[in-house]
Formats: sequence, C-alpha cells, structure tokens
Amino acid sequence: MQRVIHLTLMVVIAASSASAQFVAPGGTVPAASGSVNGENGTVWRSDVSVLNLNSSPTSVVFVLFPEIRNNGPVFEIQQSDPIPIDGNAQLTVRSILTSLFDERGKNGSISVFSTDGSPVVVASRTYTPGPTGGSFGLNVYGVLVADTAWIANVEHDGFFRTNVGIFTPVDPPEGQSLVFVVTIHDADGVEVGSGSLTFEEAGLQQKNLDFFGVDDALLDGWVEIRCNDPSAIWYAYATVIDNFTGDSVYRAAITQQSSIP
Repeated sequence: MQRVIHLTLMVVIAASSASAQFVAPGGTVPAASGSVNGENGTVWRSDVSVLNLNSSPTSVVFVLFPEIRNNGPVFEIQQSDPIPIDGNAQLTVRSILTSLFDERGKNGSISVFSTDGSPVVVASRTYTPGPTGGSFGLNVYGVLVADTAWIANVEHDGFFRTNVGIFTPVDPPEGQSLVFVVTIHDADGVEVGSGSLTFEEAGLQQKNLDFFGVDDALLDGWVEIRCNDPSAIWYAYATVIDNFTGDSVYRAAITQQSSIP
C-alpha cells in the first residue's frame, strides 16, 4: 500500500478543516491510545464513534498515523477497509488501535472520512480503568490550527502532569522539515520552559512538560506553539492528568493566523 493514498489524504484534509465547527465528510482524532501503560498504573485505550447523518447508508475509512519516537515512526501509516454504516446509524469501534489495526501498547492519530462524501459526526473517548472500579476518560477532538496556537490552563506539579502533543497528517515538502517551537509560561506570562519538535514526516509527537524543562511547580500555566511553515496543516493539544486518580482533561490548541501584538 502506498504510504498515503493521495485521494484519501485530500478528503481527510478537506473534511478536517471544517470538522471542529461544522458537519463534514470526516474528522480527526489527534491522539489515540492502544492499551498504553501510563504513569501511576494507568492503561489508556481509545474508542471512536462515527454518526451517519444521512438517511441512506455510507461507508467510512479510518487512517491511522503513527507516533514519532526517537526520530522515527513506531509503525507505518495504515488505512482500514471501508466499513458500512446504515442511514442515521452510528458505528463505534472499541479500543480502535488494537481491534482494527492490531497496534497494542502504542499511540497514534486517526483521521476518518466517508467514502461518498456523506456528512458524519466523529467522537472519541480515551480512558483508563479507575483504581477502585469504573474508569476515567477524556474526549479527544480535532481543531485545525496554523502558524501559532495557544493552550490555556495547564498544570504540572506533584498533583497533576501535563503532556503536549502535535499531529500533522501531511508530510513536509521534500527536503524540508516542520519545526514547532513550544514555549511554556506561568500565569503571569513568565517563560518557564521551551523546546522544539521537528517533523520529517506525517505523524504524532507527544511530550511531557519535563521535556521542555518545566519543573514540578507549575500551578497554572499556558502554552504557545509556533510552526515555521504558516501553511502547514496541524493539530495540537494538551492533556492534564491527575496523578492520583488518572482523571484527565483534554485541551485543544486554539489558533489565530496572525500573531497577537
């Protein structure tokens, strides 16, 4: 299979650009987990649901993009066979990385689209079993950003930890790289950490705030992310996780094409 099927990618991009606010023929889940062991005994997995808004049947295709670690992808980009959904019906794929793609203990990003352009609504749930029963989860959703994006209200101390993730579904132009500069500020706007993530290919990178030099005393901070290519297509987010319960909050990055003075 080709690394990225051209038609598939064009549909995904067109759908994703509207998916955060309007009904579209697809959507994006920037971060998904396949029975991934986290800190403090957490084990993360992701379900993805697709609602067909048409009264007639459609089919959907899922594209799984890899997390990039140690300067390389942990697996190749994968595309599912079309999966049918009846009219006005909903499909939910439980633990999608393991059940549909057989990728266990790994993270990735998912794009989904209808094969005939039918409007769909995409939702996801990433969760871990609770230490005394039940589960803790978060709704992961895609908001397309560009140039510069911000994430408010992150915490990184003895009680909470924060991860920052960036997903790009398109390879950079040949011979070029996408470079994202991540800067962490405290509530007063003072810089408390920074670093960069470089992409040579499509995929997901997720880093704990320790990676950016933040110590364990950030009670109320915010994140700024700048990309070296204003035309690049990307998503960014932070997850803020309770170290004791595993309860989590997902915060999508919000963009403005030109910088705020």
